[in-house]
Amino acid sequence: MSHDDPGTELRVEVWMRDAAPPADDPRTAVLDRLRELGSRGVVEDLSVRVWGEHVAAPDGEPDGTDPPARERIAAFQRWAERNGHSLEPAFYRVERSSLVSEEGTDAIRLPLQCLAVYEGDRLVGVFPCSTADGTNTVGDCLRRLETGAIAGDSTT
Repeated sequence: MSHDDPGTELRVEVWMRDAAPPADDPRTAVLDRLRELGSRGVVEDLSVRVWGEHVAAPDGEPDGTDPPARERIAAFQRWAERNGHSLEPAFYRVERSSLVSEEGTDAIRLPLQCLAVYEGDRLVGVFPCSTADGTNTVGDCLRRLETGAIAGDSTT
């Protein structure tokens, strides 16, 4: 299914490790392209959120890391499972040590940049992600947005 229905609002959440990457950083070019798509009416809403390098695994013990990021990762994982995709290798589990405990905690290492695409309130794509055919990158997401090929419940 292509995004041809003018009544369906496409919104994009950009998750990044830095609020303002340098001008020559590829992430800045992604933001510029998304803003241009917004000015053309392709993307109705664009938000940029900042997350750290790691977040406590959604199925692990909370460790004080950003709860909204944890919630998003859990939603991204549910989306990937429903659609036969994987968030790896961009998101991967690591064990983090702590100064206050001898036990390590299960965490997710986060990518430098991630795009989550929604039709209305429904998550329809997470980039990067992996499918049986390979990896769908942030660049793939931009190309699909530009051509109207963001699919309903799949990134294939």
